[in-house]
Amino acid sequence: MRSLLYILLSWGIIAAAFPSCSAAGDLSKAILLDFPPEKIKEQFGRVPVSQLTYQDSVEIASYRFTDDTLKVLAILVEWSDRPGTYPKEVLDSLLFSRGVFEGGSIADYYHEVSYGQVTIVGDVVDWYNAGTFEGFGYFDFEDILSALDPVIDFSQYDGDNNGNVDAVIFIRSGNGEEDSHDPNDIWSAAMVYPMGSGPGPFDGVWVSRWNTSPETRPLHDSLDPTAFTGEDTLNGIRVFAHELGHNFGLPDLYDYNAKLDTSTYTTPDDANDHPMVDWGIMGYYGYGVFSIGSWVPSHFCGWSRKELGWIDPIVLEDTSGHVTIYDIETHNDSSLFALPIDTSEGEYFYLEYRNPGSSAQYDKLDSDFSVYLPNNLTFGADSLHRGLLITHIHDSLFDTWPINNGDPYYSVAVVDAGYNPSRDASTNPEGHVTDSAYWWYPYETRKAAPFTDSVSGQERFGPDTYPSSDGHSGPSGIVVRVDSIVDDKLYFYFENPSIDSDGDGIIDLTDNCRNVYNPDQADTDSNGVGDACCCVDLSGNTDCDPGEIVDIGDLTLLIDYLFISFDPICCPAEANIDGDQESIIDIGDLTRLIDYLFITYTPPAECP
Repeated sequence: MRSLLYILLSWGIIAAAFPSCSAAGDLSKAILLDFPPEKIKEQFGRVPVSQLTYQDSVEIASYRFTDDTLKVLAILVEWSDRPGTYPKEVLDSLLFSRGVFEGGSIADYYHEVSYGQVTIVGDVVDWYNAGTFEGFGYFDFEDILSALDPVIDFSQYDGDNNGNVDAVIFIRSGNGEEDSHDPNDIWSAAMVYPMGSGPGPFDGVWVSRWNTSPETRPLHDSLDPTAFTGEDTLNGIRVFAHELGHNFGLPDLYDYNAKLDTSTYTTPDDANDHPMVDWGIMGYYGYGVFSIGSWVPSHFCGWSRKELGWIDPIVLEDTSGHVTIYDIETHNDSSLFALPIDTSEGEYFYLEYRNPGSSAQYDKLDSDFSVYLPNNLTFGADSLHRGLLITHIHDSLFDTWPINNGDPYYSVAVVDAGYNPSRDASTNPEGHVTDSAYWWYPYETRKAAPFTDSVSGQERFGPDTYPSSDGHSGPSGIVVRVDSIVDDKLYFYFENPSIDSDGDGIIDLTDNCRNVYNPDQADTDSNGVGDACCCVDLSGNTDCDPGEIVDIGDLTLLIDYLFISFDPICCPAEANIDGDQESIIDIGDLTRLIDYLFITYTPPAECP
């Protein structure tokens, strides 16, 4: 599968090292997701050190729920001074009903995003009184499991018969701090253990994964979206859908660094970036802080769907071609394509057509950024822009996924067609950021525009665009161009010189040379991309500058190609830097050229 499964910090998560209690899990070997590091420091005075072993971390990160029915035990939790508001029946409908709950239930949502492959079922335990609420943003929900053990048969919720309850959801009375910003409210979070550990065993099974979401959410003032009205209402399913994603085995796809510092939300390339923005429920959009007023949840991104086995990406193995892609909201065939960059590293561009006009119930609205840019934006969510969403995938980055932690890359990140320094917010028709803006630079709270033929400058992705199609180790030469969008279909053209077309196991100049991008060359095939010359005839000639003699200029070009720019070397059609004639351009050719120039002075074979 993928090598990024390895370590705890791959998820940017915090190991929780709290005192364990009877029948509860050993929390020093748990992972607490979504809980801000700042909040842990506030409560416990430090960020605890993980006691997880390497094997524990691998097991947690590699787990995926792949059965067709997820069985959920939902427990309502209230306090004597913080009572619940809604009856059990309402919350049962919010979770498990089909086609009747206004706005859709969790069961409706997962049925849609999995293309009918997953059914959510379960039971709701009526309000459990946990005593007096102490606030401070945390509560040990695991003690409740022991208290309810005599009246609950936990084994009934092990749907895939692996000895672990599929999911426990604690629905707590009141709001969540992620929405209310009240430090006395509890932050929505999930706890995960290695399978076969955690609280328990109860009735022969373990509670290895549980999460908590709030019963209510606060209403914002329509005249001032940064303020609250003082009234609360029944929560939507957005946070529930996100937290339940952890029970399926998915990580957070957002950056934990400076998570609560809203001043960082409009500063690019700082400690708090949001690589998925609105385009995945496991990103910050799904979690909440960017989503005030946006209660129609987004879908899972294509990478998450692939991880859960709901969709298989089609790898584009040709060097170029025209492709029809269907919207991913309603199709799980021909709706996710992969362009290889470096398959040994698990590095790809994933392509998916996102269509808010589809017949799907969800995936319609973007985040409400007006709480951070209130002078330019109208309060309330807007329709997502349709187009080709390109995500940069790098599965082998196990120590940086999905947050930086001092490393340079994310493993799952949207390529934002609207984030371009040469077309900043002043480029918009209004001259600044608005709800209808196509260009968002330098604002980090951006929509992450998809590629589309309807906006000039957003139809093409390649080596010379911003962002470029460079891979993490150098230029990929990949070009993608959106040609048209018609209803549930999008048509695009691609070129990919990263394909090992000659089958020698190495991507080099002998692969797809005609399509290697070079802006100085003529566009001979009229595809909008300059065509490069490169050396493909294996004649044995190392004169590639070209200067009609083999000299230091050729050596400079070869060193640049091998160690610096990785750009193709243009030379006459009759020339080739593959001097040792092994059909690859490698260190052997460099050694041979150095030997010729500085040691033996023997001309390379077949040189003029």
